[in-house]
Amino acid sequence: MNITVYLSSKTNVSPSFTEAVVTLATGIGEMGAHLIYGGSNAGQMHILAETAKAAGATVTGVIPEVFRQLSDPVVDEMIYTLDLAERKMKMMEAAQVFVALPGGIGTIDEVMTTLAAMTISRNFSKRIILVNVDGVFSPLIEQLKLLQDLHLASDDAVATVIVADDASQALDIIKSLNI
Repeated sequence: MNITVYLSSKTNVSPSFTEAVVTLATGIGEMGAHLIYGGSNAGQMHILAETAKAAGATVTGVIPEVFRQLSDPVVDEMIYTLDLAERKMKMMEAAQVFVALPGGIGTIDEVMTTLAAMTISRNFSKRIILVNVDGVFSPLIEQLKLLQDLHLASDDAVATVIVADDASQALDIIKSLNI
């Protein structure tokens, strides 16, 4: 199974965010899955890759060429892209399921770009799981519901987004998808 994970590269984050990263990464590894992530050797991204690999996952990083110096050495494969747009495209193409852990503007952008691509292609066969630790995604979830209520987003698009309260629940959802 190919799991693309969107998350922060920050280090100075809530311990509950780091706990979610470790739990998800361990579960991905124990499933023997293939992790695709942003490829950085910094913060939460590095913790994700290192933990998943130690638990048995194969790991692919996808990073823009301009950030080559931040490439994580723990990966099995590193894909260098021209820019962030190509990075998102490569990460979307590789995934069977997407998981968003707490992150900032880049993470929100990745989630929304993924959802927009699904909407444009009218292909809603993949799922986006938001791991809503400490309510980090609650405003986004409410925004999606509002867009749906106002008929600005389709029911099919919004239905691709599944909310998990924590990383353990996200892993249960992944397993239930039978990919």
